[in-house]
Amino acid sequence: MIVPKLALVASVFSTVIARSILQDEAQEVLEDVAPADFQCDVPPALDPSKDGLPAARDIFSDDKALQLQVKRHAAIVRVPSISYDDNGDPGDDPRWDVFYDLHRVFAALYPNVHLRMDRETVNIFGLVYTIKGTDPALKPIMLAAHQDVVPVADASTWKYPPFSAHFDGQWLWGRGASDDKNSLTGLMSALEALLLNPFWVPRRTIILALGFDEECSGCRGAGYIGRFLEKRYGPDSIALILDEGGMGLQLLGNDTLYALPAVMEKGHVDIWLELYVNGGHSSTPFPHTGIGIMTEFVNQLESNPWKPKLIKGSPIYNHFVCQAKYSPDAAPNITKLLSKGDLDTLTEELVTIDRATQYRIQTSQAVDYFFGGVKINAMPEYIKIGVNHRIAPQDSISAVKANILKQIKPIVNKFGLSVSAFKGEEHNPDIELDEEIPDSLGLMYEVDYNGTLVLTSSQPTLVAPISPTSGPIWDIFSGTIQHSFAFEDGKVVPVGELMTGNTDTRHYLNLTSHIYRWTPTRQGHNANAHTVDERVDMYSHMDAVRFYYDLIRNFDATPVATFEEQRDIGEL
Repeated sequence: MIVPKLALVASVFSTVIARSILQDEAQEVLEDVAPADFQCDVPPALDPSKDGLPAARDIFSDDKALQLQVKRHAAIVRVPSISYDDNGDPGDDPRWDVFYDLHRVFAALYPNVHLRMDRETVNIFGLVYTIKGTDPALKPIMLAAHQDVVPVADASTWKYPPFSAHFDGQWLWGRGASDDKNSLTGLMSALEALLLNPFWVPRRTIILALGFDEECSGCRGAGYIGRFLEKRYGPDSIALILDEGGMGLQLLGNDTLYALPAVMEKGHVDIWLELYVNGGHSSTPFPHTGIGIMTEFVNQLESNPWKPKLIKGSPIYNHFVCQAKYSPDAAPNITKLLSKGDLDTLTEELVTIDRATQYRIQTSQAVDYFFGGVKINAMPEYIKIGVNHRIAPQDSISAVKANILKQIKPIVNKFGLSVSAFKGEEHNPDIELDEEIPDSLGLMYEVDYNGTLVLTSSQPTLVAPISPTSGPIWDIFSGTIQHSFAFEDGKVVPVGELMTGNTDTRHYLNLTSHIYRWTPTRQGHNANAHTVDERVDMYSHMDAVRFYYDLIRNFDATPVATFEEQRDIGEL
């Protein structure tokens, strides 16, 4: 038999599993979040032409403008500014030094940005560009992107070398071409066009913030930048933050174009399981090696996915309200179920559409990391797996931890493992793993794995608050989208959505409630972020540059979001 050794150590674990608390004290799980009478009324389009500046279509639409943008974007994509999960601190780890090269490229490509904006470095490689407005009463706007890209697993599998920035006449290929150097290139190009005019000075302060480790959670880049800006301007001091993300632009029925910025992000936590077990020569193995035990954990988790839930008033719900209003025949069954208020059946319908839709209403779990074994004839003594979770609004970090403990319990008992779970961490559930007599595995002799399982978590991030989709800030944002993407006999409908991943905005939440994560690219015109043959359609990219240019102009012309308004609210 196996000797039972189950011992759970956790800072707040005290009761049985039936009493597991699935909600963090610091996080209110999302229920109904908007009035039931949401009608998807769209504010008017907003044309910035009264400022007397050249129209976006006049300076960003011809072949000369396209070739200039290809040149800029290619130069930036060619710099392999990779951030690795195991990077050390800037200044200590030489792998960061490639960002010096990237910064030199910025200076060469955007001379007026560097001449007229104050450029500050934050934690060595974070960049903050600022041009002060003439009206200090107006809150600044903040435009954000990240400089880093994910690693390339095998360059030989790419159609073109991943840092060649090959342009085929339509698509520009390369790592970072669509995540997120396209946003960076577009924002800097829009600012360069405005600052080229020596007589143009904005009324409203403009901040361009460029993190450098977003692909590794952004703690060293945006994390430092967020604190830097909060110290300078104070909390709730920014009118609007625009960063990457969202679902781009989706055309339905040839007459309705939906703009889908993310107005919230799912939460995030990574769960790590580390198993220490007896090793030995593989000629006389245990019934299960440590890798075998760990694969049972993986199988158990993947066999028990989280349950989806559509929440009335949530961003994805409101998106489909808009679709039912303006494109009722695009998905008639969704339109019918919405009108009936049958959210359970609608949930079942949505999860069959595609993964992107499913995981906007469901917590995801993905076993992305597996390490174990050092030699083919030696049983491994240490095995580690990592499970990435993106947490839906109805769930929480403590619920994720509780579910992990629930799922591993029978396997822990089967192999007589000792367990140390989330010791000293926050967001822990109240749960106790009861000690049970382990399975004998059908053996006549005793097997002692002497196993200890250690569970830890990293990158805990709460579900982000929902940014407003009404009021003057949203109206300018929505109105600019409608103007920039207007087309003949068609309607542009901006509506908030939910983002399944996380962005640098997780570090900017104290600066404003108006955070919009949106890369203004039409669906199908960028491809393969984080994988082989990443690319962006440069014609669609020009749409993004035109939008950024007009957004800056519209916010500069409209005296909303003042510090005086904030003081008045505080005095109520």
